[in-house]
Amino acid sequence: MFLASGLESFGQLLVAILMFVVVVALCYFTTHFIAGYQKKRLSVGNFAVVDTMKIANNKFLAIVKAGKDNYYLIGVGKDEITFLDKLDKDDISFKSDSGSMIPGKNPDFGRFKEMFMKYAGRGKDNTDD
Repeated sequence: MFLASGLESFGQLLVAILMFVVVVALCYFTTHFIAGYQKKRLSVGNFAVVDTMKIANNKFLAIVKAGKDNYYLIGVGKDEITFLDKLDKDDISFKSDSGSMIPGKNPDFGRFKEMFMKYAGRGKDNTDD
């Protein structure tokens, strides 16, 4: 009698573990399906977010594509969006599908720093005097 009770408990444990694995697998595949659907849905149309970079809590820089070949650098805060600059397509390095940068299209961090310092109020051509 004790042996049957032990086997029954072991069977219930195996069923519980199997159910847990199935639920985790369903969550994983559902998450990937929804992410792919959202990415596909967001990339169709006239607007696309090319890249973002967090610079502070609730503050981001974003490169946004609007239309066919218009790229804009914007600052996104908690309650506001600020236009910073229009960018040329040649100045932007795009990531390939594998996530690596496309060869020959490296970002120009010197220009980015110059633009950031200018809009942060510390640039050389800031003439508030």
